[in-house]
Amino acid sequence: MRKSILIVFISSLATLHLSGQEIGGQKLELERNYRAQLPESTKRGVTPILPPIDTSARQQDYAVPPQVANVSYAPPQLKPLGLKSAPKEKVYNGHLKVGGGVPSAIVGNLGYSYTADAFQATLWAQHLQASSQALENQAFQRSQGRLSTIFGINDGHALETQIGYDRNRVHFYGYDHEQARFEAERIRQQFQTIDVSTRLYNKERTDADLNYFVRPAYYNLKDSYGNTENGLQLELGGDKWFAEKHVFRMVINTDFTTFQDIEKQHLNNIYLQPSFTFHTDVLKLKIGGNFVSNRDIFHLYPDAELSVSVAGDGIQLFALANGDLRKNTFRSLSTYNPFLEIRSGVSALRNTDYRNYAAGVRGAASWISYSLQGGFARANNLALFQTRFTEIDNQSLTRFEVVFDTVKMVQFQGSLKLTPIKNLVISGLLSQRFFTPTNQEKAWGIPGLEGTFSGEYRVLDGKAGLKASCFIADKISRLDASGVAGADGVLVDFNVGGNFRLGKYVGVFLDINNLFNNQRERWHMYPIFGTNILAGITARF
Repeated sequence: MRKSILIVFISSLATLHLSGQEIGGQKLELERNYRAQLPESTKRGVTPILPPIDTSARQQDYAVPPQVANVSYAPPQLKPLGLKSAPKEKVYNGHLKVGGGVPSAIVGNLGYSYTADAFQATLWAQHLQASSQALENQAFQRSQGRLSTIFGINDGHALETQIGYDRNRVHFYGYDHEQARFEAERIRQQFQTIDVSTRLYNKERTDADLNYFVRPAYYNLKDSYGNTENGLQLELGGDKWFAEKHVFRMVINTDFTTFQDIEKQHLNNIYLQPSFTFHTDVLKLKIGGNFVSNRDIFHLYPDAELSVSVAGDGIQLFALANGDLRKNTFRSLSTYNPFLEIRSGVSALRNTDYRNYAAGVRGAASWISYSLQGGFARANNLALFQTRFTEIDNQSLTRFEVVFDTVKMVQFQGSLKLTPIKNLVISGLLSQRFFTPTNQEKAWGIPGLEGTFSGEYRVLDGKAGLKASCFIADKISRLDASGVAGADGVLVDFNVGGNFRLGKYVGVFLDINNLFNNQRERWHMYPIFGTNILAGITARF
């Protein structure tokens, strides 16, 4: 319909335009208007049909060539933030402790350390002395000092040197104080020891995963009776690491000792100690040996340990086997028993052939660490300390001499360390040994049961501390003057103490020892000090 109207309209316009026009020199006249009409037509309906939907799955691969986008960024504008740092605790290089007490006691302790770029030095000195007013000549004095230095030679090596001095003065007060009297100078014994050692070692593992060291050492010991002993030691060792966790270790040690009173004695041992330790997440296995030569006689000892983790670090089962040729020198024997008498031709220095086999469990967690073990040991030529009664100025005096015997031992040991709450530390160690001597009636002078327990608690933000300790031991076997075997009393030594810092530099301390006034005779006829009190001041600088 719209098309018909449009055609009529165009035709009308054309007619109006052609009327009165000339075409080819002739004038045209419109006689009548032509009106075109279109007949009616039937409209057809058209219905579109949509194509079916394509539901098939197609995989399309896109190949995107890699390109490097060079994008330049302007430098960021950083502005520092004003954060308040935690206050740094001042490091004090020196400490001093000076005090006194009853009965007639003096204590002093000094320590100082100095560190430079490639140099470090540490000085330590201590003096203890006490004398009893109730028991004649029950007195001792001990002064010790040590200077340690570490000097970095270059980036890879360091030289460590130690010089020590020890003077220990005691008196043979083991006599019947109701019937005998001695001047202090007459029964005095004093040990003076000077020892020097140096060690050259690499500070960092080399490119070949090696650590190594060389350590020479020397000591000289003299006493009040003209006995002298010299010890010279040269030790070399190295570690080779594999895969950052397995290590092969080799140590060579030459240990020479010369003792002289009227006669001269030599005790020279040479040690060769190789071992290899294999580590995994749950297992540690050490396999090695200890080869020792003495007077051209070779001794072979195991050096093995197996540790298996059952529950991480919390529970570990272990078993071990080891041994050593231990030297009984005048220095080691007199350190254990200062009331010893060395007789020329009788008290010959010997080695103890010691072998030990044990197994147990150990572990550690955030607040507890522990160890329990039991085992068997055999010691040939174990040093025992037998009483020896001598006459000085026609008066009886008790001293001790060394006797050697083969002893079998069944032994158990346990240790525990707890931190149940903040600033509280509790620890303990308990051991029990059962001796079976071959020739001697008892294991003279050696306790079977020993225990050490302690606790310390810091309060007032570390300004004050409280502590307590207890030492226990069973009776000590010995022979009396009639040759009859017996045992001296049980030890229960309970101690308490505390300290308080008055300011940044000065503090005070108080120690009360042997609260139960236990005067057990560690060595026959030699009772220990009863209740004693020490108090004084401390300083740091």
